[in-house]
Order: sequence, then structure tokens, then C-alpha cells
Amino acid sequence: MSCPAFRRHHPLSVLGFVLLAVFAFLAGPARAAPLPVVAAETVWGDIARQVGGPDVAVTSILSNPSSDPHLFEASPSNGRIVGGARIVIANGGGYDGWIDRLTNADARTHPVMLVVSRQVGWRDGDNPHLWYDLAAVRTFATAFAENCAELMPDRRAALQDRLRVFLASLLPLQARIDALRARYAGVPVAASEPVFGGMARAVGLAMRDEAFQRAVMNGTDPAPSDVALLEGDLTGRHVRVLIVNDQTASPVTDRLDGLARAAGIPVLRVGESLPQGMRYQDWIAGALDRLSGALALPPDHG
Repeated sequence: MSCPAFRRHHPLSVLGFVLLAVFAFLAGPARAAPLPVVAAETVWGDIARQVGGPDVAVTSILSNPSSDPHLFEASPSNGRIVGGARIVIANGGGYDGWIDRLTNADARTHPVMLVVSRQVGWRDGDNPHLWYDLAAVRTFATAFAENCAELMPDRRAALQDRLRVFLASLLPLQARIDALRARYAGVPVAASEPVFGGMARAVGLAMRDEAFQRAVMNGTDPAPSDVALLEGDLTGRHVRVLIVNDQTASPVTDRLDGLARAAGIPVLRVGESLPQGMRYQDWIAGALDRLSGALALPPDHG
């Protein structure tokens, strides 16, 4: 009787082991799990997802484009999500202070805090709707790629490749902005609040009635004199477009909308939250399309 310890292996079994070893060598070391990233707003989360690619797992908290982000209240489940993040992205500028409370609630976690307003040198009184400023978007994307590379040094080259692709995808948007500026710089417009202010400035539009906009953004009632000025600009057709925040409807904005339409002034509706399933670039391109269409209408088209 032969001893089991000296039993000869079947050739096919040996071949199987050899093939497994070859495949393991060719595959290289297993890739680490994606870096958990939490963004306060979907717009920053989408950009992070484009730059981070498969190296990150992004969760965005404010993801409902039909709700008013100024009325958002964080929940315990949001806190648990933030507590598991390695990088937390916030807009800053007083826009999403609740994210600071969530990150400070758990002293055991110390995620990298990437606050866009700090990256771009935002100061009190500046417009906090930074996603409508392509320069701020470029700065954020570059900073995010670097933060990820510091935590995943072996993925730096891949992150930089995706960053270059993302930055290149903004060039057509910049070209459209430049073309609009060449044609419409100095054209007077009005707005219910300054959500689109960064883009309006980039196009060179002459924004009127900004005191009214600041009051609405800060949650206070505009002064009667400011209301009268804005309504006079609409009824007197002193502006070419009225820009309205589609996520903060109120009797005040409804009245402005009615006055503008009665005067034949086009109303451009913009939002603060990126619609689900849409890329940042496509969202901005759509807003520029609608702006171009509104500005192209003759002042007395109504």
C-alpha cells in the first residue's frame, strides 16, 4: 500500500496551481477599497466623482433639486455618513454650516475638510453660490485631486489624468461664456436673489437691484424702497431678463415672475442643486443655453 504522503499529484492539478499563480502575478496587488468621500452638496459631489473615478466612493447629502437648501436640517443618519468619511467637502461661505456641526460631533473621526470658500479666498459679503464660478470649480477640482493623492499616493497619476480630463471639459463652457460676454456685456438684468451672480458677472451682465437680492438670500424682508426699485425695473422694462431661483419659490418671487411676464421680460429659472443623474458640465451648459435664449429675445418681444 502506498503512503498518502508520497502520493503523486495529477498533472492537471499542478497545471491549475501554475495558472493561478500566473494570473495573480499579472493582476498585481489587489486595489484598495475606494476612499469614502462625503459632499454637502450634489454639485461638488459630482465633480469629486468625476475626478476621483473608481478610487473614491462619493455620497452627497443635499441631493433633492426640488427642496430649498437653506431650510435643510441635518439628521442623525447624515452624521453617521459624515463620520465614515475620509474627505468631507463643504461649500462654505455660510451656506452649509450644518456640515461643520456634523464633523465636530464625533471627536474620533478626523476627516480632511475641503471647504471650497476657503480654497477660493471667499470673504464675508461675497456670493456663496460658488459652483456658478468656473474659476472656483477649477480650484476645487485641483485641490480635491491633491487631497486624494495625499491619502492614496499610489493613485496620484490616475487622479491627475482624470483631473486633466475634467478641466479640459470646462473649456467649451468657458468659450460659451466668453462668446456671451462679447455680445451682451453691460446688458441690464435683475434677479430675485444672487444665486446666479457668479455666472452673470462672468458674462458681464449689469446686475441691478442687488440690495433686494441680498435681503432675500439672508432671509430678511427687503426694504420697501428696494422692492419698489425692482418692481419699477420690471414694469418699466429697464432690464432684459429676470433671474429667479427655482428652489426658493415664495409669494415675493411669484409676484416678480408675474410682473416680468406681464412686461414681456423673459424669466430665467436656475437652481442650487444639481439634478440627479446629470453631470455638472451639462447642468451649466443648459443654464447657458437658457440665458442665451432669453438675452436673444428683443426687449419688446412681449
